[in-house]
Amino acid sequence: MDIRLADAASIPLDDECADLVVAFMSLHDVDAMPAAIKEVARILVPGGRFCLAIVHPINSSGRFEASTADARFVISEDYLRPFRYSETEERDGLSMTFHSQHRPIEAYFVALEEAGLLVETLREPSVPDQAIMSPAGRRWQRLPLFLHLRARRP
Repeated sequence: MDIRLADAASIPLDDECADLVVAFMSLHDVDAMPAAIKEVARILVPGGRFCLAIVHPINSSGRFEASTADARFVISEDYLRPFRYSETEERDGLSMTFHSQHRPIEAYFVALEEAGLLVETLREPSVPDQAIMSPAGRRWQRLPLFLHLRARRP
């Protein structure tokens, strides 16, 4: 198995060597997101596909006012302006801090367009009932948590 650790904006692979590239829950953490997408386009063969999943930008632009199922979601930041943010999650005595960058949906579409990729599919999956761990978790069934896109190199 060939494993390589590299900068997403400088992928050490030959041009047109991949028929599929997947970026799962990573591009919102990549500072040079447009350059990373250009690299994806470079290594895709014609007809190759790029599948990506990110934290939905509506999620990173606001917060629920409370931890109840009917809590209001308030956009407190400027949705259209990119900004950095950090969130700490705790579970089972472990704590992790995630550092990300909010970008509006348009920023991803512009990067895909400038890289010459055509969007085929956009999905905003809802949280399924079986993933809800408490009644308060139902609030996440009213907003998309994630954005899934599939693009193709013509």
